[in-house]
Formats: sequence, C-alpha cells, structure tokens
Amino acid sequence: MIARPLPAPRIEPSPRSGWRTARAASSARRARTRRMRYRLIARTVSGLGVATLVVLVYLALLANITRLNYEVSHAKQARERIALQAVRAEDEIARLASRDKLEAIAARLGMREPSAFAVVALPPRHRHATQPAHGVALLSGVAGWLK
Repeated sequence: MIARPLPAPRIEPSPRSGWRTARAASSARRARTRRMRYRLIARTVSGLGVATLVVLVYLALLANITRLNYEVSHAKQARERIALQAVRAEDEIARLASRDKLEAIAARLGMREPSAFAVVALPPRHRHATQPAHGVALLSGVAGWLK
C-alpha cells in the first residue's frame, strides 16, 4: 500500500459571494479613505503646532533679550549717577579740606599759629606681645613672630 494524501475538499462559491467581496472591499476602501483624511488633518495640525511652538520660543527669546537690554541700560544709568555722586563727593571733600577753609574755621574758633613747637620723644613700642595663658590667640602670636 502506498500512502497518498487525501484531496482537499472543494468549496463551491455561493452565488452571493461576489457581492460580499465587493461590499467588504468598498467598506475597506471607505475606511482607508477616512484614515488617510484624518492622517492628513493630523499631519497639518502637528505641523501647525510645531510652527507655533517655534514662534513662541522665538518670542520668548526676544522678550528675554529686551529685558536684559532694559536692565543693562538701567545699570549704565545707575553707574553714571554713582560716578557723578563720587565726583561731587570728591569736590566737597577737597573744598572742606582746603587750607583756606581750615584757616577760616580756625580763625572763627579763635585758634592761632603756635609761637613755639614742642617735640616729644615716645618710648619704643614692644614688638613681642605677651600671649594669653589659655592660648586662644595662637595665630596672632605666630604672626608677631614673623614680623
């Protein structure tokens, strides 16, 4: 005996099977068209979203640059104002410390030039300071040795 495979049973197409196939194909075509339409809408919305995001980032950067320029201009104005105050203060110091001004104030207070000058000799200062007993000022004592 020789073993042979059995033949596959033949299925006869029904008279309505072509109609069902056409209906399924039409339904699949409508679904594909709907998907393609929504895909196009999704791509358009995504593209517009990305473009909007880019514009918003650009505007944020411009706003930051504008804020920084504003702060720089205020800092320059403050620096100029402080420089002007410093010049005025130096002029006021020079005016108040001038010899003529000091002589006028001394004359008003009844002061006069001394008739004799006294020279006083002071004893020499000790270079080595005594360290406290508890040793808290150790570094200042070491600094005294290094003089």
